[in-house]
Amino acid sequence: MEQSISSVLSSFLDIGGVQSAALVGRDGFVIDSVTTEKVDMEALGAMVATAIGTSESLGNEFNLGRMSQYLVEFDHGKVIIAAAGDDILAIFSDASAVIGGVRYLVKKRIPDLIAAM
Repeated sequence: MEQSISSVLSSFLDIGGVQSAALVGRDGFVIDSVTTEKVDMEALGAMVATAIGTSESLGNEFNLGRMSQYLVEFDHGKVIIAAAGDDILAIFSDASAVIGGVRYLVKKRIPDLIAAM
């Protein structure tokens, strides 16, 4: 049985420290999102689309192939951005999240997310 986009995104909130998960179109439009925090999802969508565009340009310039995941670590949190078909998965966490577990679940759940679209 196929899951909904919301249920796949919600599975990321089960990981300790993960605060938000969003599926964003390449145009920056937020297709769906789940969050435990007050987040401006419209701003998030625009920034995620810009970030992935820049990262993909870097990969293209140096012939690195297709981008699968993009990780940014800050003093108080982490952001993982991943290609999900033609769209973008964005995961936001606080600093306590174990990044290996998050990255593993991203790879594992991308096919489920694509199937739900």
